[in-house]
Amino acid sequence: MSLYNVIIRPFVKKMDRERASRIALRYFGAIGRIPMGRIVNRWIHGNKPKGLQKEVFGLNFYNPIGLGAGLDIHGELYNDLNNLGFSFVEIGPMDASGIGKAISHIQKDPQDDILAVCIHNDYFNAFTLGYDFFDFFVLDIQDIQSCTDILDSVLDSRIAEQVYKPIILKVPDTTTNSELEELTEYCLMNNVDGMELRRLGQVKAVSKHSMGKLPIIANCHIDTPEEAYDALQAGASLVEIRTGLLREGPGIVKQTLDYLLKESKQNDKTNGSTI
Repeated sequence: MSLYNVIIRPFVKKMDRERASRIALRYFGAIGRIPMGRIVNRWIHGNKPKGLQKEVFGLNFYNPIGLGAGLDIHGELYNDLNNLGFSFVEIGPMDASGIGKAISHIQKDPQDDILAVCIHNDYFNAFTLGYDFFDFFVLDIQDIQSCTDILDSVLDSRIAEQVYKPIILKVPDTTTNSELEELTEYCLMNNVDGMELRRLGQVKAVSKHSMGKLPIIANCHIDTPEEAYDALQAGASLVEIRTGLLREGPGIVKQTLDYLLKESKQNDKTNGSTI
């Protein structure tokens, strides 16, 4: 049993999500500051099981499980969190001002693995400012009416860059089916690299409408290995865990990957399919 489960978990399970996130972040940061703490964490939790590697929007992920935005809001502890076994960490959400502060952290402590940033305001300035420092960008656009205009400006700015960086659209969970279909078509026709979706029904709808051509990150309040598996089966390419980490501790990543491996092997035996 980890120290998190003994010391932190009993308290965070009784707290609201925001306060639980702050407490958990302090714990993970404290562990990372202990001499050899990062190395020990990576040794214990660094999950790179064979059979779960994926290439999604041109990036190589050593497993399909990432940490969603909302925990490391300011981009201070991405390496400590990545050492828990996630194949990528999404920091934020933030605007251009937040990007500037995150860059100062990255310059002092370069990321060990894939690092994404969620942008929720001042999209163009935040995107161009952070372009050289992140592996992919998630645009959390709440106003559906202005969504394509925002994407157009960001996509146009990417054309001038020498290195291609994926752009992912994150849509509200209140998006209607017709709006979701229109946005899916836009993404397919305009080189948007994927969508991040908050509901399992959205994952199924976009996967079906795009015929599996548009990569999907499922950010569906996933708490258990079974829920992660269901999201992948519904059409997600990657799955983000955040509330599950807070409630269950770092062991949730290994538990999830072990479950996915077991199901993958079972699928291989029955019908030759993989996760």
